[in-house]
Amino acid sequence: MLKELINKKINCNYDKICGILNTSEWGAKEIINNNGITTIEDIEKLLKFIGIEIVEDKKKIIKYELQTEVNQKIFRNYASYWIMKKKYEVRESTISNYANLLKNVIIPCLGDIPLENFNNKILQHFAYWAKENGGIEGKGISEHYISDCVLLIKAIIRDGQEEKVFPEFLIKQTKIPKTLQIETKKTYTEDEYKKILEYIFKNLNNRSVGILIGIFTGMRIGEICALKWEDIDLEEKMINVNKTLQRIYNPLDEFEKSKIVITPCKTSSSQRTIPIANDLNEVLKQFKDDKDNYVLSGKIKYTEPRTFRKQYDIIMNKCGVDRIKFHSLRHTFASINIENGADVKTISEILGHSDINITLKTYTHISKKQKTKAIDKFNRLFETQDAKIEFTNKYKGNVCCINKKNGKCDFIGSIKDVAEYLAETPKNICSIINGIIEDDSYNIVPKIIGITHDKSGIYVGG
Repeated sequence: MLKELINKKINCNYDKICGILNTSEWGAKEIINNNGITTIEDIEKLLKFIGIEIVEDKKKIIKYELQTEVNQKIFRNYASYWIMKKKYEVRESTISNYANLLKNVIIPCLGDIPLENFNNKILQHFAYWAKENGGIEGKGISEHYISDCVLLIKAIIRDGQEEKVFPEFLIKQTKIPKTLQIETKKTYTEDEYKKILEYIFKNLNNRSVGILIGIFTGMRIGEICALKWEDIDLEEKMINVNKTLQRIYNPLDEFEKSKIVITPCKTSSSQRTIPIANDLNEVLKQFKDDKDNYVLSGKIKYTEPRTFRKQYDIIMNKCGVDRIKFHSLRHTFASINIENGADVKTISEILGHSDINITLKTYTHISKKQKTKAIDKFNRLFETQDAKIEFTNKYKGNVCCINKKNGKCDFIGSIKDVAEYLAETPKNICSIINGIIEDDSYNIVPKIIGITHDKSGIYVGG
């Protein structure tokens, strides 16, 4: 890396450093490219010539790395300075995400704007611009990425306000423009799963075993790529998920644009143990290898995610199913388990979610089959001779007050309890439930398993 830096600084004009190294132009080239001999004193002179200082004090190195040309007072320079500081505070993969958002979306729009011009109007302008023009191809980016970019810009501005280089203004909420979301298939059907399993069991190898692990555990692709045999206990039938492998891209690093990193799982909930199904356990026994070998490769060398994705695509084509991305195995694992009555909290822990609401929000809306089943169950509750659904004071079940603003359940109780909570009469509460009148703040609906709550009693709406 030092060799590349020196060559860049002198632009391969070795005649510039002949005098410093006390040699010919050819000799200077040989020394820089690790084929020559020189003294430490001459190397120190060379590094000083190109602006690199050798120090023993690590604090001095950090102080040097934080220096930047913020005196130019434009956004791109302060963003670079901010990134340099963050290197010591967050994970390397997070820095990579920040750098990609800055280079591909934020800097093209805001890079040359003077810091003194920043205000809420600039932030709103950026959000609208990003919808139409953001991204590498300049064709616009999704709501999700616009939101990520806006949060990043606001973090940089707040930091700059503390350092007194951005103007002091109250950062307000930025409206994120809606982008067209094309509905794509997220899960395999049970019939497709059967086809996949049938093919894999007939064509077992390390790669297909990796897909099998995804099917039976819902593990993320980075977690499977990082899995070693030491992480699998075939006697106890457990997989210990403790690390993830990923290729991170950093467009701001001139000499190393991308690299593989293996890191501990991001959160404590992601570090988990997953039971191994009997069929999977029998297969793993056939491939059991040295504890230091990776499961996917069967070697001391890992298989990276992009390579495994290509192998997955090939196998899915051979299975005769419409291929969807590898992450769909995780979605399918969750949705099939939930559809078949598995406890949502247990599935949440197996998936490594930090909050059960993430599981509910991500997976319980997927299945048309599940929705139809719930509605049919709801209708059967009120089947009478005249098929009339009407709630009265005699209704013994609980009803829910669903906040119209945020979709959350603010109160659950009997019709009488709800009437007291809202300072209304029970008659009016029944009229609201029956759709005769409307409340300004709440939708009032019966508490029904499968519609408002899951089997464990957890609210699933909103």
